[in-house]
Amino acid sequence: MLLVHILHTPGHFWQRLAEHLQAAGGEVSVSEVPQQLPMIVDNPREFLPQQTGEADVTIAVHLHHDLLAELPALLSEGGGRALIVPIENPNWVRPGLVRQVSGDCDKFDVRVAFPEPFCSLHPATPAIKQFCDEYRVGRPQLELVITDGVVTEARCIRSAPCGLTEWAVERLVGTEAAEALIEKARTLHHSRPCLASMTMVPPMDDTLMHKSLFLFEDVVRQALAEASQGK
Repeated sequence: MLLVHILHTPGHFWQRLAEHLQAAGGEVSVSEVPQQLPMIVDNPREFLPQQTGEADVTIAVHLHHDLLAELPALLSEGGGRALIVPIENPNWVRPGLVRQVSGDCDKFDVRVAFPEPFCSLHPATPAIKQFCDEYRVGRPQLELVITDGVVTEARCIRSAPCGLTEWAVERLVGTEAAEALIEKARTLHHSRPCLASMTMVPPMDDTLMHKSLFLFEDVVRQALAEASQGK
């Protein structure tokens, strides 16, 4: 499996992410970097672990903008294949920085993704597709078996990287396969709960938590439409 290195500042999201990826059986290392740094960091490498860039996939969770901007060069030097920067809060990464880091990744031949939120990750490049396939994460996918109008089996094919989908799918069994299933999905999404921000995102005119919720509802509806019939 691909080697994964999670760089993060203090918070809860990275913990769920690390736990879920490590449970998949891959080699996942975790490094905390300082959150309180000067507005301008003259030497970003001073605050990044020495091994930064050596993993196949680096996941950067809420890093200072100067530290994030240094990652494309470090991945190029270390042999890293892909950089994933999940945006669970619109304040984590500004659009200008997305453009800058994306441009630098292109220059250094590093694949990059800025999923907003992480459960919307689309495997658009071979390296990121391999990550999604091996760790079974990205845009959620599930399979249902329905017997006499009730969900009797539910299997998570691909989970949100935080593990919420896998946790929720197990709890759909026994629910009527109708609008009640969508209501149960909504309840489960809020019960763990989703850690995406409730800060409004002006271009969306909504929040990232709601985007995650609507995505999960769509996934459940699709699984419902494609469900197998049990005996």
